[in-house]
Amino acid sequence: MKLKSLLFISSIFILFCGSSVFGQQIDSEPKNMVKLNVLPLVSGKFAFEYERMIRERITVGGAVSFRPSKGLPFLSTVRDVVDNDDLNEFLDGFKSGNFSITPEARFYTSKRGPFRGFYVAPYLKYTNYSLRAPLNYDLELTAGGQIFKENGSIPVKGSLNAYTAGFSIGFNFRLTDNLHLDWRLIGPGYGFAKGSLGGQKKLTADEQEQIRKELDDIKDALSDLPVSVKMKYEVHGEGVDVKVSNSPWAGIRSGLSVGYRF
Repeated sequence: MKLKSLLFISSIFILFCGSSVFGQQIDSEPKNMVKLNVLPLVSGKFAFEYERMIRERITVGGAVSFRPSKGLPFLSTVRDVVDNDDLNEFLDGFKSGNFSITPEARFYTSKRGPFRGFYVAPYLKYTNYSLRAPLNYDLELTAGGQIFKENGSIPVKGSLNAYTAGFSIGFNFRLTDNLHLDWRLIGPGYGFAKGSLGGQKKLTADEQEQIRKELDDIKDALSDLPVSVKMKYEVHGEGVDVKVSNSPWAGIRSGLSVGYRF
């Protein structure tokens, strides 16, 4: 089954779960909850959630998150996964920000009702990543019978869009009448991503050749990742263009949120 078909079917499933029960009678207890996910704050990311009870033990809602553009989080971990000098040098100057929207439906198993106990939550997630980094290269020049090395750099920037579908499992604990603690244990998701980057700079033939070698090394290093990235590029006299075609994309949602029910 194609990834786009999987996302479409998952979307229909979530909407069906909500629409099939919407309007059914539920008691007069508070039906809404807003939450702040404190776990992403470690990496400078802000995540806010909303949840609405539509039937006993069933809720619908979603999350919005954003991370201002800054250095790659957990860079040392990435270095351990991919041991490549060219990629590591590229990542050292890498700046990235992101924005995501995640609708989901939740099914609680506890007889105490919604917002209580263990739950399973199918979800869809759209994420937009803004990307910016210098692409460095070394150039050898010959003058007067001597060889000199010259460092060059071309700034590249662009964006990447990722679409994933999956499900989460977790627990929701009531601390007081209105205060809750939502612990999302794990939420694996799978989908695809695509995007483009580009940089403009007047390049000589020697510079173009050296940049191609740098991009070849980066492309080989990316192929070693658990989820390979399909990258194509073109280097020309006016700069460089990089495209990421529909590449497999995976992610894991987790969270520890403080919620207020009203």
